[in-house]
Amino acid sequence: MILSLSAPMEDLPINLRLLGISHRQEPINRPAGLALYQWFLCVKGKGEFISDHQRSVVSEGQGLLIYPDIPHIYRSLSEDWTVHFAGFDGPVCSSLLHSLSMVSSGVYHIPHPDIFKNAIERFYRIYVSGNPSSKGESLSVECYRFLLGLSRDIKYLSPSELVPENETLRIALDYLEKNFSRPVTLTDLSDITGLAKEYLCSVFKKEMDQTIMHYLLMLRISHAKIYLIQYPDKKVTEISKMCGFESPSYFGKLFRREVGMTPEQYRKEQ
Repeated sequence: MILSLSAPMEDLPINLRLLGISHRQEPINRPAGLALYQWFLCVKGKGEFISDHQRSVVSEGQGLLIYPDIPHIYRSLSEDWTVHFAGFDGPVCSSLLHSLSMVSSGVYHIPHPDIFKNAIERFYRIYVSGNPSSKGESLSVECYRFLLGLSRDIKYLSPSELVPENETLRIALDYLEKNFSRPVTLTDLSDITGLAKEYLCSVFKKEMDQTIMHYLLMLRISHAKIYLIQYPDKKVTEISKMCGFESPSYFGKLFRREVGMTPEQYRKEQ
């Protein structure tokens, strides 16, 4: 489940913007980062986080912190990688996190993961039943409480290995991220990378452990899942076009195959 929280009416020191509960994490590639602080807790399975050509593995019970506007990739290393997460911003976030020894993006050992799980439950309760006039303030208070509690004995885990820089792959991933909403062909990618299509496919498969077209499909599905929640008034046919699917029926078929339910069912369950 992913919840996108609307901006509060007043300017608050900390604002909770995103909430994820037992979310089966899809692959994410953000060449420009995201304009939010993000805290993840791995509740099941295993994933990897790549940033600044360094790779870290995120295992069950560990946390992942990502600072705003940091180019990064994270993806599963197991079929069941499941996370809780909170995305937040605000004028005090940087100084607060530094004072709590959360100074870098990366993987952290969390000795008391129940603090994270309990905070996610409190966020959700406030979101669904809180007073609308004070909901933003209540979430802000809980976010501060969450970060303060999480900081107890927290320990940054150094990246496990360096990831060789691959300029060709970066160019291809950037292009896919920026153009997923329109038709993309191997010829397009060949033209922007300067590599023959066959060789480009070989490099991509070796580095990403999947084909280019499958990566593009999962990228589109990932955005569709977000849009279905973010735009509840838009029809599924509109969402499919926003994500680069020319045929709504084909979109529905692929979505069900990859997610296990139809787009309409997914929207209702969230």
